[in-house]
Amino acid sequence: MRQAAEARLKEQHPDAGPDRTEADTQRLVHELQVHQIELELQNEELRHARDDVEATMEKYSDLYDFAPVGYLTLDREGTILEANLAGATLLGVERARLIASRLGHFLAAGDRPAFSALLTQVFAGRGREGCEVKLQPDGPRPLTVWIDAEATAAGRECRAVLTDITERQRAEADRLLLQKMEAVGILAGSLAQDYSNLITTILVNLDMAQTLVRPGEEFLARRLQEAEQATLRAQDLTRRLVTVARRDVLVRKATPLSGIIHASVQAALNGSLVRCEYSLPESVSPAEVDVRQIGLAIRNVVFNAREAMPRGGVLTVRTENVVVRAPGEAALPPGAYVRLSITDQGGGIAREALPKIFDACYSTKPRGDHQGMGLGLTICQAIVKEHGGAVVAESEVGVGTTLHLYLPAVQTSEDGGPRTGDRGQGTARTEWREGAGRMKV
Repeated sequence: MRQAAEARLKEQHPDAGPDRTEADTQRLVHELQVHQIELELQNEELRHARDDVEATMEKYSDLYDFAPVGYLTLDREGTILEANLAGATLLGVERARLIASRLGHFLAAGDRPAFSALLTQVFAGRGREGCEVKLQPDGPRPLTVWIDAEATAAGRECRAVLTDITERQRAEADRLLLQKMEAVGILAGSLAQDYSNLITTILVNLDMAQTLVRPGEEFLARRLQEAEQATLRAQDLTRRLVTVARRDVLVRKATPLSGIIHASVQAALNGSLVRCEYSLPESVSPAEVDVRQIGLAIRNVVFNAREAMPRGGVLTVRTENVVVRAPGEAALPPGAYVRLSITDQGGGIAREALPKIFDACYSTKPRGDHQGMGLGLTICQAIVKEHGGAVVAESEVGVGTTLHLYLPAVQTSEDGGPRTGDRGQGTARTEWREGAGRMKV
């Protein structure tokens, strides 16, 4: 190789030869040394540039992969070309398996047309577009995401950002629920006292009228008795209004629920054709509750179930210990809870009606008679929420409805005394679970 190089040098420079002067040799050596130093400086600059590029790529990768939102690159068909870790986590699929999949397959069926319209608008050059979609409810809880998308300069791909807005929607639902409850409380408080005074006057006059009924006037006596019963129901409604309006200070203590459950269920089912089957294991932990308030909540749920079975049926009541491990699971902070489940054999609640069952004065039952007051579940939700628990409802039309009441459990400390974990307040949520035709509230 050396001989070939010298031969080529002689061809390129015929005058070059060994007969150089010493000065020429020194000058050549100097030039070579300078050239070597220049090369070393250039190599050093290249190494610095390479290090900067690697650092920038690492920073970009960190920002891209560990961003709090999902980043996707899509083609015109919605096929995923690139995805970050947050996007793969949102979609519930490993990133390697996510590539070449259609994003539309991960969306709820009802939201796919909106996503297709978004892609059409984006690739038509309309700038940044967005839409709200729900992901397929295959995970532990359904997610709602907002998609922002914009086409690249070449127009062959688009960048999409997926933001989980589930908690934001829930917080907004909580705020609206609080506003509703406050409005209902103000209205109830302003009306309850006046209603109570009027009802008392009516009852006094009905009692006096009943003493004036002559023997043989059974028709009149029956009508007065029915009027008295209706007035007593109106009085009970007034008490419910007062319960909604007044937020008493809870006197909570560690209490086994079985006694409260038996007393409340029997009071609510008295005189009905509904019978109750209990499953109340002794191993279930006590709950930290206000006995009077929780008894009222249970009576309201049972009375609601009784109205759903006017021809009779079986009401199933069971308790069990549960541990909520993930924040947001069952709309509760992590901790130990007692779950009280009350299941009826009524007609169930339709999908479009279930999200409203906790609204004040809303009822799926016909108005009139003693049905359709629409306050029972509202009161139950308010009481359980004040205890730091949550209400979860599942219903299937034609099968029945189950309401789960989650209440903070009392755990035994090392010294044998009761203790409870710190928890925030849970709130009832409304979510649709596809598949079995059930809803979760």
